[in-house]
Parts: sequence; structure tokens; C-alpha cells
Amino acid sequence: MSNSSILIVDDDPAIRSGVSALLTQSGYRVDSVATGSEALNWFDQHRLPDLIVLDVMLPGIDGYTVCQRVRQLPTYVPILMLSVRDEVHDKLIGLELGADDYVTKPFVPIELVARVKALLRLAQHTTVMPACEEEPLACGSLKVWRAQHRVTVAGRDIQLSPKEWQVLVVLMEHAGQVIGRETLLRRVWGDDISGDTRVVDAQIQRLRTKIEACDPDYRRIQAVRGFGYRLVCP
Repeated sequence: MSNSSILIVDDDPAIRSGVSALLTQSGYRVDSVATGSEALNWFDQHRLPDLIVLDVMLPGIDGYTVCQRVRQLPTYVPILMLSVRDEVHDKLIGLELGADDYVTKPFVPIELVARVKALLRLAQHTTVMPACEEEPLACGSLKVWRAQHRVTVAGRDIQLSPKEWQVLVVLMEHAGQVIGRETLLRRVWGDDISGDTRVVDAQIQRLRTKIEACDPDYRRIQAVRGFGYRLVCP
């Protein structure tokens, strides 16, 4: 994991220089660009990085738009957003658009490195256990191998972000039960976000989109009005 590649997108030269030095000292391969348009061009010309550190307040194409564009790519890349905006509303926007974490400026260097390590660990977590040795959780055409962080729908593998994965596992482990939005928020996001459950709805919608791309008839993740969600299995 220490050889992972990271792209920093920030228009502040001091932030780019400081974060680049910090992550390079931690053993990562680091590139950086100053604007959203440069980031999008970088994606077209290079192999995708293992993680993106993305400023929100960028000139021209802002960080929120870059985040949306990255989430439209076929390959999942963890995104850690950096911003001087510290309101819960701003954090929710980033998380709803697909960011995996949100750190406010000024930040503590050791905490930033810890969050980078945690995101990479979640994204790269694998096991050598063959699929045949682990009994998957199953619900219709959907199957989940928890130890391998593997998900298939109608026999096709799908890629999930760490948060999408955690939401799905909670639903699978409690199939048939109604799980409240606040419960999902607490189980998946912990103390990072509280009070506003729109981020849960956004993750559920992305999950549905990915699952139904493989099985258009899959309608088993059901909303229970005024409470939460339920995974309905045969």
C-alpha cells in the first residue's frame, strides 16, 4: 500500500507542496495539478491514481464537479475532499456526490495521513480465500463474499465504494428487516456525520444503479417511508 499513487488537486501552491511532501515521506507516489480541468485532462492521459486528494474550491471546474466526473468512470477511486468549508451541509454535498471522506482546512498532518491510509486500506482490502471456501450472503441474483469484499449480480462482479459496500453488508446481514436511516448513518459513518440522512439515500441510490445495471429487474432494496430501507429476499 505504501507504493500507492495519489493525485492532489488543489489551486493553493503551498497546500500542493506541503501535502505532496507529507505523502511522499509516507511512501506514496504523488502527482499534483492546480485546477479541475487539469485533473480531468490528467485522467485522460494517465492511469488512474489509487486515491485522489481533492480541493472543493477550485477555479473553473470545482471539486464537486470533478468528484461527479470521477464517479462516472468505470473504475472506483477513493476521493478525500479538502476544504475550508466546515459546515455539515458542505460535507454532506461532498459525500452525496461520492466522496469517501471530507477533511477541513487547516488540518493536522498526521490525521490526513491516517485518513489516506484508512481509505486505501478499505479500497484495497482483499483475501486469498477462494470463493468456493466462503459461503456468500445471497439475495436473489445478488451475492456478497464478506471476507473477499466481492459482490456479484447475476454472476457479474460489480465494484463498490467502501461506503456502498458497508451499507450493502448491513442490509444483507439483516435481510428482511427494516433498517432505519439513522441506524445506517451511525453504523456506516459513525461520528463523522450526524443528523442528516440524505447521504444514506444517496448511497442507496448509487447501490441500486450499480445492481440494476447488471440485473434490471432487481428491485429488492425497498424504501420504507418515514423510516429507512429493507432488503427483501425470497
